[in-house]
Amino acid sequence: MKKLLIAIVLFITTISLAQTPIIKQFREVVKDAPNQFTNFQKDLLSDNPEKHNKLYNSTIDDTAISKNVISKTEGKNAVYIIRFDVANLQGMMLKMFTLISGQYITEMNEMLKSGAYKGRDYQENGESITELKDLKGNLAVEYISNEKEHSVMVYGAPVK
Repeated sequence: MKKLLIAIVLFITTISLAQTPIIKQFREVVKDAPNQFTNFQKDLLSDNPEKHNKLYNSTIDDTAISKNVISKTEGKNAVYIIRFDVANLQGMMLKMFTLISGQYITEMNEMLKSGAYKGRDYQENGESITELKDLKGNLAVEYISNEKEHSVMVYGAPVK
């Protein structure tokens, strides 16, 4: 029993320390929003000329539970997307996701408390949405969740 307790404490400590870079990276992505996330843009994943949309990999590595991409559509805001496929998460992976998602929500609450954003929570089409808008009313960050996936969307400058 004592060994199990020690293992659990070590796991939680490791996860807590490991997640700190996740929020640091999130803050850097938010800072780069006016630049259309060019500091995080890696190789082109897909190009849809009909829809004037390009999808890029991010320089931030994907994890076992998340995927990072940048979407740029001409005439619309660039969007940095962090997507978590939670439909099949179990055990330790589910616990890890729960800790990480909690950190994103906590960070968004801190952004709201800073006074630089206005926010709201609402339900739409079976999804729970937490959104932050800058003081000019521009959508800045959304956390969208349903039973299959959770997504963090950071909105950048419009694509020319």
